[in-house]
Amino acid sequence: MRKLTHCRWLLLGLLGLLPLTTLAQVQTTDPNSAALPETDTWGSTPYALQITPYAWITGLSGESSPFKRAPSLDIEKSFSDVLHNLRAAAFLNTWARRDRYVLNSDLLYVNTRENEVVGGLPLVGAAQGTVDTRLFMATLQGGYRVYDSEQASLDALAGFSYWDIRTRAHLSTAGRTKHHEENFHWVDPMIGLRAFYRFTPELSSHAQIHLGGFDVGSRLSYQATLTLNYDLSEHFSLAAGYKVLDVKYRRAGHVFDTRMSGPVLGLSWRY
Repeated sequence: MRKLTHCRWLLLGLLGLLPLTTLAQVQTTDPNSAALPETDTWGSTPYALQITPYAWITGLSGESSPFKRAPSLDIEKSFSDVLHNLRAAAFLNTWARRDRYVLNSDLLYVNTRENEVVGGLPLVGAAQGTVDTRLFMATLQGGYRVYDSEQASLDALAGFSYWDIRTRAHLSTAGRTKHHEENFHWVDPMIGLRAFYRFTPELSSHAQIHLGGFDVGSRLSYQATLTLNYDLSEHFSLAAGYKVLDVKYRRAGHVFDTRMSGPVLGLSWRY
């Protein structure tokens, strides 16, 4: 399978096929619910709430085809490549606990744009293509704290992740502009574990691992996050670590078979 820039494939494919059959890359994701963790005040109160906006410095590799009539292409992008095409991004994790019952939600939004001009084409001369891609993911999980002490805890989680990928392509050539848009979405059931361990009153670590898909939405998805957390005050803490997300989706001509991995950094507010 050849590695091509998506916009160049778009222009050549459109000139050969009249309807748009292009490929755009979808980046950053996150899959699903393994976002940055809370730093709980274990045992001090039956209630806890934490909100964490975070950044994920991730590259993207794998295979993608957001259009039904387009062949899938290999993707290999570093973080700098992702950043170059990035228009907007937002990541937010919310965690809540009541006694031994826990609730975890994670929201991910990424909007990218890629432009390319191809010259010297037969009959039309030059063509300019633009591909806009939007990725939205929302995860909700509930769970139960199976182990709890002043120093450590372990939560068992279950829930679902909703994915929505929308791609819009524009081709301008010989004074004419063509547009084409497609989107696809799916829901993945998810199960997981989350562990917390406190080294000192200010320093702690957090680990999560999640498994989902099971051929209900995607064929399989998994993710893992490990962070080191430092309490700045009673209500604020910093979290830094590493996150991996792998998802394999192939249905109805759409392909999103990708792996994202890289450092994460977040600032948590808790109550």
